Amino acid sequence: MARALAAPLLVAASLCAAAVPAAARAEPHALRHDLATDGAVAGGGWLLYLGSELAKAQLAPTTCRLCGTNALDASARDLLVWGYGGGAKRASDVLAYALLPAGMVTHQLLAARAAGDRDAGLVDVLIVAEAAAIAMDLNQLVKFAVGRQRPFVRYGNWPEPDRAPDPDDNLSFYSGHTTFTFALAAAAGTVSDLRGYRSAPWVWGVGLALAATTGYLRIAADKHYLTDVLVGAATGLAVGIAVPRVFHGREDEGGGAPPSARLTAVPLGIAFVF
Repeated sequence: MARALAAPLLVAASLCAAAVPAAARAEPHALRHDLATDGAVAGGGWLLYLGSELAKAQLAPTTCRLCGTNALDASARDLLVWGYGGGAKRASDVLAYALLPAGMVTHQLLAARAAGDRDAGLVDVLIVAEAAAIAMDLNQLVKFAVGRQRPFVRYGNWPEPDRAPDPDDNLSFYSGHTTFTFALAAAAGTVSDLRGYRSAPWVWGVGLALAATTGYLRIAADKHYLTDVLVGAATGLAVGIAVPRVFHGREDEGGGAPPSARLTAVPLGIAFVF
């Protein structure tokens, strides 16, 4: 178990270290943005997500609405689960909430600085945070609505004989860790492409490798089924690519959202205004 846990962490750390020093393109393209609007959308989105986490006991279904599984998910679980999965869960947390965000922030700041525009790095991070917030709010909404029972709950895969039910037990579909990591990787990669950073291929390669590793670990931890992870990956990719390209295209190419379209924060979430 310890060796299996160490391997993905070692690979992830090596990939992060390799990506950071990659060279940036001189004079990065300016991207469309509005600090007040984008800051409100990103901040509002993450506050909405945090609020839903704090209110999970009230919002999560107390019984599963989708309790069964299918042949694909059952077969993948048999192949990939690491027993009780504690090590895999910890590793997925480290990748999703420490290594990948830290690597993304470090890269965008250093790439912009190498190109002679430190402020561009801060805008990059804001755009990525905005995309990730939208992806996670969507994920949370679907989780509460679907109410899929987690695999470890269905199969009784825990060591405690008297384990009490938890509000998180029926929030398997779809994987939040996978959504978050793929949204980060895709948004950072797309922003780097739009800026013209030479390190953009590294961002895509490292980011997607870490995101895929995170998804695998969520299955290994018995927290999610394969289909939970696949939908999370697809959603994270879609949002991570769409938000920068639709709303933050290059100024010198007339990219970004059309004048009549914009993102805006509203009291209960985020709105696309046309």
